[in-house]
Amino acid sequence: MTAVILAGGKSSRMGSNKAFLKLKGKTFIERQIGLLREMFDEIFISANTPSEYEYLNLPVFKDIYPEKGPLCGIYTSLINSSSFYTFMLACDMPFVESGLIKHLKDFTKEYDVVVPKSERGLEPLHAFYSKNCIDPIKRELDADNLRIISFFPHVKVKIVELESLTSPDSFKNSIKNLNTRDEYEVVKNVKLPS
Repeated sequence: MTAVILAGGKSSRMGSNKAFLKLKGKTFIERQIGLLREMFDEIFISANTPSEYEYLNLPVFKDIYPEKGPLCGIYTSLINSSSFYTFMLACDMPFVESGLIKHLKDFTKEYDVVVPKSERGLEPLHAFYSKNCIDPIKRELDADNLRIISFFPHVKVKIVELESLTSPDSFKNSIKNLNTRDEYEVVKNVKLPS
């Protein structure tokens, strides 16, 4: 399977590229790559500024349609993925855990999308997608329906309720994303799992 780090956002509320914020001496994206390497054969980055990511020595794919947001990042990634299933991960989730990814992966055989649900709602930027999603996503992009979940009614979706899992607290941490400088300042000194 393939994993993609979605790093195409503007990070306007953070004020700088979230992928390069540091935790314990490593950038968010470096932490994510280290974890994903243990689980996936292929990893690449979805970003519209490839030169920023050159030092990571991973392929970087720019959105096929500019200015269409993360839904287009998912679409572009599925087209470029060499696997039928691809795990999509937002670059602003620094506490990702392999346990939750493995749990979601167990459902992929029967579904086109496997997405966790937290108390905030669906977490589509920490989810698996199959290539069966390509055409339904294209139709939504063409119609300018840019909400990630806009195509969900047209594919088979498995929603995994985090509350129903054995260790929901650590899994909730896994899908925690940071949007503002204040949120980042709070977590900078958090003790990370080894």
